[in-house]
Amino acid sequence: MAALVAAGCLLTSCTSGPPAPVLPPSSPRPAPTTPPPTGLDGLVATGGIGVELLLATSPPTVFDADSGVRGTLPGVPGGPRVVSVLRVGHTPVVLTAPTCQQSGCAPADVYVYLGLSPPRSLGKAVSAAAGADGTSVWLIREDGPDLCRLEHVALTGDSFGRGTVASCRTLVRVETAHGLLITVGGGTAETVDVLIDPATGRTVQQSPRILAAAGDRLVLGGLTDLAVLDLRSGARKSVTLPVPQPHPYVLPSRDGNVAAVDFGTPSFPGTGTQTRDLWLLNLADCTWQQAPSMPFSTENLKHSGLEWTEAGDLVLDDGVVGAWHPGEPAWRLGKAKLAPAQQAAGVATS
Repeated sequence: MAALVAAGCLLTSCTSGPPAPVLPPSSPRPAPTTPPPTGLDGLVATGGIGVELLLATSPPTVFDADSGVRGTLPGVPGGPRVVSVLRVGHTPVVLTAPTCQQSGCAPADVYVYLGLSPPRSLGKAVSAAAGADGTSVWLIREDGPDLCRLEHVALTGDSFGRGTVASCRTLVRVETAHGLLITVGGGTAETVDVLIDPATGRTVQQSPRILAAAGDRLVLGGLTDLAVLDLRSGARKSVTLPVPQPHPYVLPSRDGNVAAVDFGTPSFPGTGTQTRDLWLLNLADCTWQQAPSMPFSTENLKHSGLEWTEAGDLVLDDGVVGAWHPGEPAWRLGKAKLAPAQQAAGVATS
């Protein structure tokens, strides 16, 4: 079984000097001519995998990977809405908004997950990002037409001051010890990603594409490669992509040492088949490791999620919930299946 094959291999090292020499034509991995097998391969764990997710359904669903649905969040609106979830420390936070109309998109209602009890409301926001302390969020609040501000709010609901003026087109993403990562001018030709000092607004670092912020490092996107920037030393290391996909999704682990990189393809060459190919990027030495059972075909590319647990397992919900600890030969699969109505991105509830 493919899932029992040892997890990937270390492929590519960082380069901080001149570009690496071009390899002979026989060296690159040959492009596949047929779509890969369907579904995440692995072994159903007899004792369970112990993962519970809050899924971004409307209303949000609490899903136990081993026993199935535990319930939906009481008091949170349902129906046709745009829902997203993020984890702040050990606590999920939900954003839910009406679907966008021609006149524009309304701000989202923001809720703090409190188990299956009614969640705590943090009011409305255009966007939200986890605070570096794990107990707060940064919110873009709308005070009027084209009038917004950046506010820092504890998960208890207490505000750290009224905040500062901000563009309503600013997307807040995540805070690290080095600053708050934001995207300015999203959806326009002037889009830029900026790491700022939220107290002063000073720019710490900026780039056309900052894919992720992890501890002391930023992962920058390029056309044919990535770059890992060390914010302490200023050292910048370029990393060759193992898969020719210039817009991967990057999710750093909780400790910031590695990042899961999803090279999802919405259409396999010559077909309409969606495929997923997960790799791990070691952010210290910039080597790659392919996850087991990769790539595989899926119908859930846009409606599934990646998450890291506190124990360092990478969790994927795609038809079933699978957990994999780097170095293990196969994914451990939960016993419960995700129904189509439940298939959505999720975050761990702890």
